[in-house]
Amino acid sequence: MAFLRIRFWQKVLGALLCVGIVPVALVSMVSIQTTRQDLTSLGVTNILQRSTSTAGAIDAYLQSRLGDIVLVGKLPDIVRFGQNLKDPAAKAAARVALSAAAARSPEYESVAVVDPDGNITAASILTDEGTSVKFREYFTTAFKGTPYISDPSYSVITNKPALFFSAPVKDGDKVLAVVRTRVNMAAIWDVVEGDLGAVGEGAHGFLVDDYGIRLAVSETKGHRDLAESLIYKPIAPIDDETVKKLVADKRFGLKTPEQLVIDPLPTLKTVLDKLPRGITTSSQFSYGAASAEQRGVVTRLTAKPWAYILAVPIATYTKAADDATLNAMSMVIVGLLLSFVIGVLLTRSLVRPLRRLVGEATMVSTGDVDLRYARFDTRSGDDITREVASAFDRMLNALRFYALSDDATTGED
Repeated sequence: MAFLRIRFWQKVLGALLCVGIVPVALVSMVSIQTTRQDLTSLGVTNILQRSTSTAGAIDAYLQSRLGDIVLVGKLPDIVRFGQNLKDPAAKAAARVALSAAAARSPEYESVAVVDPDGNITAASILTDEGTSVKFREYFTTAFKGTPYISDPSYSVITNKPALFFSAPVKDGDKVLAVVRTRVNMAAIWDVVEGDLGAVGEGAHGFLVDDYGIRLAVSETKGHRDLAESLIYKPIAPIDDETVKKLVADKRFGLKTPEQLVIDPLPTLKTVLDKLPRGITTSSQFSYGAASAEQRGVVTRLTAKPWAYILAVPIATYTKAADDATLNAMSMVIVGLLLSFVIGVLLTRSLVRPLRRLVGEATMVSTGDVDLRYARFDTRSGDDITREVASAFDRMLNALRFYALSDDATTGED
């Protein structure tokens, strides 16, 4: 079993590792893991704050534009026109009022009055007049007396994505007509695009409707020409009943829901389904694995049952801990090399002189050296070597004394 015998240098190396390297490695692992958890918590907190802030900004924008169209529906010129849709003078006055309302904001494309049959009878853009919108939910809902914010859909006039805000035109409790505003998506896209990289490298946000269809994504920043290829991507398959509703409302223009590209995010879908509607609530989720893992926060809007999502690669926040892990590993490797070098050099400095002494003692014991002239070097080497050499030298002197004494006794006989 000699091959299992642990050598002296191996013992020294093991001692150096146990005393120097192992504690450092353990402490580094624990501290780095704690740091990573703290950085992740801090990152999620930042994401939550930003997501809530952006969702609030979108909510405020929607409420503001809804308030605008409600106010338009109460303008005297609009009410008078609603009372007599055949009056040319009232129509002219209504057009002036509608044009003034459309000039309020650059994203307003058109403001119009829709008669009870669903036809646009007066508009800030004359070419809009005569268009039938009776199939639009924003018309049917507002004509029942409830102001409405539509989901983004392709306008039958411009064939571009737009939001529609509508409100009833009333005379007392009677609904006379509907006013609606067609608003392009630029303002909402601006808000969402503002979150690109806002809370760290790789941060991105997107807005989804209550069916999980992307309405705006931060990646359109600087690439508005690619917007239509980036939006309208559902996070999960759409059920048949919803498909029928979307087709009836012409949500995607000439596209059908079957033509939509699904970009699945099952963890987000699960979290989104659990978020209550009508109140601002947020929840965390994650997707991806290993270095591609992303942490996100989804926040429910109140003006519409939409949700805003902000996600960041977790490595963005844990980079410092990851760098520390690399540094710790490098330090352990360097420590191992140093321990090996020190162990070898230290044992050699101790063992080589001892082996020399052992060799000299062996020569004395086998008679290869005359006791009268044999001696051990007690001056060179370190203190331990000198002590061992001195002990051997004293033993040699004792042997020499007894040997000479025996020789003298033998001579007398």
